[in-house]
Amino acid sequence: MSAKHSLCINRGAVLALLSILTVFPAAAQTTYERVFRRNLWNESRNVAGLRGDSTSISFAELYGGAEGGDFRLSSEAPSSWNIGARAASIKHLEKFSMTGGFSFEQKEGRDMCGSMFITPGIYPVDVLEFTPGRKTLQSYAFDGGVSVDVGGDWRIGARMDYRSSNLAKRKDLRHTNYRLDMTVAPGFQYIYDGGKSSIGLNYIFSKDSESIVAEQVGTGESSYYAFLDKGLMYGRYEVWSGSGVHLDETGVNGFPCRRISRGVSLQMGDEDTFVQYSYLHRSTSIGEKQYIWYRSPANVLDIIASGRSQTGRGISFTRAGLNFEWAKNYETVLDKVTENGVSTVVEYGQNRILTRKTFTLFDEYEYLSDRFDLRLRWDRSRVKSKASQMYPYIVSQKLVEWSLMAEPVLRCGRWQWTALLRWSDGRVKESSSSVSESSGVQTSLYRLEDYYARDTEYRTSSRLDGGLTLRYTFRRGIYAEVSALGRKAFGISTVPGSTRGEVRVCTGMTF
Repeated sequence: MSAKHSLCINRGAVLALLSILTVFPAAAQTTYERVFRRNLWNESRNVAGLRGDSTSISFAELYGGAEGGDFRLSSEAPSSWNIGARAASIKHLEKFSMTGGFSFEQKEGRDMCGSMFITPGIYPVDVLEFTPGRKTLQSYAFDGGVSVDVGGDWRIGARMDYRSSNLAKRKDLRHTNYRLDMTVAPGFQYIYDGGKSSIGLNYIFSKDSESIVAEQVGTGESSYYAFLDKGLMYGRYEVWSGSGVHLDETGVNGFPCRRISRGVSLQMGDEDTFVQYSYLHRSTSIGEKQYIWYRSPANVLDIIASGRSQTGRGISFTRAGLNFEWAKNYETVLDKVTENGVSTVVEYGQNRILTRKTFTLFDEYEYLSDRFDLRLRWDRSRVKSKASQMYPYIVSQKLVEWSLMAEPVLRCGRWQWTALLRWSDGRVKESSSSVSESSGVQTSLYRLEDYYARDTEYRTSSRLDGGLTLRYTFRRGIYAEVSALGRKAFGISTVPGSTRGEVRVCTGMTF
């Protein structure tokens, strides 16, 4: 989250701006999301600009839902349900402003296997298992930020986001996961040009970690297998307790992963425009103590820009952004050496096994008025990967995904209808080569072909999403909401099915 520049405008201009942004009467059912999104600085990483708006709003809600269908990734559940609660608030006082929120969710999925991670794709490697079973996921989160006037044309602010998750699978190969995410972002904002423009700068520190602890109960006749995906679904497939997948390594508690990010973010804006430049350096390590199996450095650059203008009886917003990430993954060469009865682990070096360049961009248009809203968005991502896990083989892949989305909102009295229509598509191109025809290597790379084909088809297939949400607002801001979303894919040959759907109900209060 973050804030905006318009506190630097004189009081009359602020009142005029707010009269435009808050022309919605009670029947317009102003929501927390509308108030949050209309402040251009709230799209940034710098919470010091929170005081650019002066409308305080809060909400709290309880929700529940269910999802099912066979058009899914290999790590998703054929059917699942979830319940949760969440709340958020923006509060403006005379000298400072605050924002914060919390949430809790429990999710149950049946017949789940595939990736053992809570959030697959976060780290450069993945671990898969193949016995369907029930998984329970609990997630807790809170965030908080403050923006303070410190005299003159300066503001300072700081924000913290924290999330904790734990997952348990109850059937062999059973496992438990523990995940923590934390981000701290202090910063400042300077207002100039008579209050019409502002500039901000903030520091970003982020740390996340996840550990997979696998076990097998009893001494059954079956041997449970696991697969360590080192990139592009190439890797090691063996009994889960084997040394190649690192799930049962002596001296290491489970399969621990840790990632630390540090960076800076620069923001600039005037009354109706905003732009942000951010840079992060990420350092990922997999393993612990002397047993660091993988190291993955990455550099991330992202730019976002937004603008606002009055259009007829409403307000139009335009937003655009791009993100570039360049990451490498190195596999270490370790050996356990024993001298005089003392064993130590020696690292002899490391080999680069994966290079990945990710480029994403989006364009968005949003129109807000008292009875009708419209949001249009276009997303595109391109991932270029090169895997070289075993000399002399090299595999290159280019994966492109894109989507178009339209989301109109219509309000009539206490009723609000929200529709969603999204078209997604993609393509993949892959090639392999050998750097030496006479290397003498007799073995070849092992790929988990079934899972690779299935997940690749899921990401690149043509599909259509359609949804409808109906909300009714009672007195004093209490509301009830029900929504349904369906998905239909076309030309499916590997994924088990071509449809998936979900329903959700919630009740809450805006105040």
